[in-house]
Amino acid sequence: MSLALKRPSVRLILGVAVFIIVFFMTSCSTLRVGAAPAQEEPLAAKVNGQPIPLAVLDKEVNRRLEGIRFVGDAIPQDLNAFRAMVLDTMIQQMLIEQAAQLQGIEVPDADLDVEINLMIEIAGSRENWLLQLQADRLTEEEFRAVLRSALITQKMRDLVTASACVGVEQIHARHILVADETTATVIRDQIIAGADFAGLAKQFSLDVTTRDIGGDLGWFVRGQLLQLPVEESAFAQDINSVSVPVKTELGYHIVQTLERASDRPVDQEMCYRLSEASFEAWLNELLTQAQIERFI
Repeated sequence: MSLALKRPSVRLILGVAVFIIVFFMTSCSTLRVGAAPAQEEPLAAKVNGQPIPLAVLDKEVNRRLEGIRFVGDAIPQDLNAFRAMVLDTMIQQMLIEQAAQLQGIEVPDADLDVEINLMIEIAGSRENWLLQLQADRLTEEEFRAVLRSALITQKMRDLVTASACVGVEQIHARHILVADETTATVIRDQIIAGADFAGLAKQFSLDVTTRDIGGDLGWFVRGQLLQLPVEESAFAQDINSVSVPVKTELGYHIVQTLERASDRPVDQEMCYRLSEASFEAWLNELLTQAQIERFI
């Protein structure tokens, strides 16, 4: 049994999936901020008054299904749910770009040229790169629109998460995991009486990842431990305090908080996770405040 730290999300803002998702928004003039939809054009949704044409959604759904078939994966059984998921993603992207416009965020053509030149270099030649676009059923103009949208998203993400890794409260703690509450209580009493925590962890803890290092969990931020009750206990108590037995799905834990800091540097892995959480929270707030009308 293990109380390992959570790994960061692998969800990326700048990936091929995002490129494909946003393409039909950015390449269609009816989707640009401030543009008005054709009077009789069927709509899939409106986001703060900005339309997502039904034809755009259907084309994107078909593109994504083609991609699934191409890699040999199974087609989703519930195509209506799949369609709704694609629409949700398009709505989120539209909200990001609306927010970026309010912040004055733009991507000049020169920035696009730099990125495209790098892709051409990787492809080996401009001809090879154009063949890749052809395989993806994209013209160069369409791809530039896709790339601009993705870079705008990245700039907005950088703005939103600029302070995500600054002044973060961190805790250094250790624990002993046992199978039952009675054993946990006995061990806690021994620690309170002066017994060595690390020695007891090596002797009794069921956590194979920490027992040989005295139960040390290292430094962590809120939301990082796999067992939330252990994390809550560590953050709630004073330095050097020893918790009462904390029950989790693994058993019972004795938790001791060793250090607390808010000025300690956050490592790269932890910063990535914090940034992802910050951006997700910001996007959820946009969704809460937005006026979204769905017509399918």
